[in-house]
Amino acid sequence: MKYLMTFPNSLTTFFMLFVGFLYSQEVTVIDALTQEPLSGVTLYNQNKDRNTITNSDGTCFLSVFTSEDLISFQYMGFEVQHFSKEELKNKGYKVSLNIELKELSEVILSVARTPSKKNQIAEKVSVINSSEIKNNNPQNGADLLLLAPSVRLQKSQGGGGSPVLRGFEANRVLLVIDGVRMNNAIYRSGHLQNAITVDPNTIERVEVVYGSSSVGYGSDALGGVVHYFTKSPRINSKKMMSNSFSSNYNSSNQSLINHFDTELSFKNWASYSSISISKFGDLKMGENRLHGFDSWGLVPFFSENNETTYFSTPSENKNSNIQKNSGYDQFDLLQKFIIKLPQEKLLTLNIQYSNSSDIPRFDKLNEYKDGELRFAEWHYGPQKRFLISPQLKIFPKKKFLYKGYLTMAYQNINESRIKRMFNSLNRANLEENVQVWSFNGDFETKRKNKTNFTYGFEWVKNKVISDAFNQTLILNGSEIIGTSNPSEISTRYPSKGSDYTSAAFYGNFKWEINRKTTLTLGSRYTHTWLKAQWDRNTGVYPFWMMNSPIDNLMNIDAQNKAITGSLSFTYRPTSDWQLNFLASSGFRSPNIDDLGKIREHRGILLIPNPTLKPEYANNLDFGISYFTPNKKGAFAIRFYTTFINDYIGRKLSPFYTNQETGEITELIFNEEVVQTQINANVGNALIQGASFEGKWKFNSYLSVISDLTFTRADYLKDLGPLPSILPFYGSTMLRYNKNKFSFQIRNRFSSSKKPEDFSLGGEDGLDETPTQQNPQGISSFIGTPSWSVLNFTAAYKLKNNTNLRVGMENIFDIHYREFASGISSSGRNIVLGFNTNF
Repeated sequence: MKYLMTFPNSLTTFFMLFVGFLYSQEVTVIDALTQEPLSGVTLYNQNKDRNTITNSDGTCFLSVFTSEDLISFQYMGFEVQHFSKEELKNKGYKVSLNIELKELSEVILSVARTPSKKNQIAEKVSVINSSEIKNNNPQNGADLLLLAPSVRLQKSQGGGGSPVLRGFEANRVLLVIDGVRMNNAIYRSGHLQNAITVDPNTIERVEVVYGSSSVGYGSDALGGVVHYFTKSPRINSKKMMSNSFSSNYNSSNQSLINHFDTELSFKNWASYSSISISKFGDLKMGENRLHGFDSWGLVPFFSENNETTYFSTPSENKNSNIQKNSGYDQFDLLQKFIIKLPQEKLLTLNIQYSNSSDIPRFDKLNEYKDGELRFAEWHYGPQKRFLISPQLKIFPKKKFLYKGYLTMAYQNINESRIKRMFNSLNRANLEENVQVWSFNGDFETKRKNKTNFTYGFEWVKNKVISDAFNQTLILNGSEIIGTSNPSEISTRYPSKGSDYTSAAFYGNFKWEINRKTTLTLGSRYTHTWLKAQWDRNTGVYPFWMMNSPIDNLMNIDAQNKAITGSLSFTYRPTSDWQLNFLASSGFRSPNIDDLGKIREHRGILLIPNPTLKPEYANNLDFGISYFTPNKKGAFAIRFYTTFINDYIGRKLSPFYTNQETGEITELIFNEEVVQTQINANVGNALIQGASFEGKWKFNSYLSVISDLTFTRADYLKDLGPLPSILPFYGSTMLRYNKNKFSFQIRNRFSSSKKPEDFSLGGEDGLDETPTQQNPQGISSFIGTPSWSVLNFTAAYKLKNNTNLRVGMENIFDIHYREFASGISSSGRNIVLGFNTNF
């Protein structure tokens, strides 16, 4: 009887244990990128006689499988993964599926600051994926961008690289890394080299967004956005540790780039560590001068001066095709941790550091005055970029907060300029430090009735410290044995410090009206504050501030605000066609470089203009894409028009004109009478353009890819031609990839540009182009000649996870210069490299 009474209790206990065991074997499958559950994932064993499928919550039971089964997880567009029950138990019965590489290129992360399908985005976006980066091994983060269509690159020195998108450059193109904006308060309007601080060996993918993107990113994104995504480790990977090493050599500048990284993967956290050491020598230009100018770009003399050795006169260059003073070194570190937190939270800690040697400013060291080299020294001091950024991903799965990203960041940027003229012992040092704090929030509501709403905020604060001083060299023969005590000189930026802060809120609504049509609406409100101060007690300050009513300081206190928006449609009438329409607005609020910079260039002094206002851009973009029914061909053409209001350009005057009083005076700077130049709102401008991209697959392993870009701009009445406008350029590439062998042949080309189309502000570098003499013996610049170069690269994969790479760039050793560049491009270049995983 006692046994009969206890039997039901035993049965209940057994049943509860059995049910608990079944539930403990419930597996959840999620998208590794979005962390959302995947419905309809098929699970099956090796014999395919047992299978199941995940429900709407991304879960299913494993009870149909035995402990001996190897369970495969398959979902269209995602990599297939295989696990035993024991491995799934160790993973906590949670599986993250990764999108296949070919499908990942169809997912865009940048435009709405959240993953979106490419066929639902009206903006033109190009993706540079990890395989392209590995096959081409670009030397720096700027050269990496040439893998994308319609991107140009300007260089003033070996350690340079300023991307140009749709006729916009420098602080009108926004650089972003891992969701953190790199553009800071002293990004200038001319040319920038900050992209080289990004290590291409650590980049997983780059997204280039063409055209105004101010809704997602705020100020500066007029020409577009370049978003670098660094590699991330995987939590609970089957392989606990993986390492890779690569080494690449380029003959044209004798460069050697060594890179090592390691990835650690554990149940609840993972780590990725990377180090790159790069050494770049002097760059050799091409010798085949098809343009017909025998001496253009040659370097017959150069300065051998350095920190410890003094030369009173230039030295003769034994090989004038070698561009002396163009080499430099760089050191890059990246450390990333990903930690799984309770309640479906993911914490990422991202640490990046880049440090260069001195970088010679090649174009300045080859600047002549009265037939003589002007500068004995002109180099950037070590360029340092430090970033630490924690990011928290949350997945509350609530109606108004389905998931979100909170990203904080601190950046510390150091740059300096050191210059000294021949026949002078005075060495000028200009040093800048920028500290940037930022906080971003990007959130998404739960998708409902084919609608989706994303929203967020951004807060960024820049603090700029500018210092400048002269030191007199102390010599012992030709040896520099010391320097005098520093004496203050005029700083490049406000001497008492400056601050630039912005705060913004944005929202983006997407509606899939039907399977053919997607509508997107977005808006952003941005408010900026700028404060700058000059110290008049130092005895060194701009004299035009003498009449300031403030006793000790001259202040700039400026506030600006803007509402920007976008409206876009994508229409897919058939599977072969897609139409894209986009109307968007953008703006750029003047930063400290615009409002407060003092800089002398070839006898022209750029001075501050406290009255400067923001510039605004309204953009219309229309695109047509066609995919052939046999899926062998894909073609796309884009037309765009950008209307710019209150365009910020450089106004030149023989004298200094006070912008508030109209008073005109003569200006003496560094004991020389100089013309003055200011950044001013010079009127309205118009930029128009078109681009074409085409791809044709002859078969599964051979394809041809081509892109063409056309750009034009109206002249401004008081400014003349707009800068950075190159009429026509493009590339064509033949690509072969079969089994373990691949190669590509790429032709890059550019049209010429006439001298009358060069900007009057000097940004286009007309004085860097060839000259010709008229019958009266008067020399004049003729503009940039056209050029065309052919490159070849090949790669072979060995059995031991090692890839060998060989190539020849500029095969015919053509001499050419990229438009607006102050240094000639590489001549014939032999490329050797390998990478191995272990």
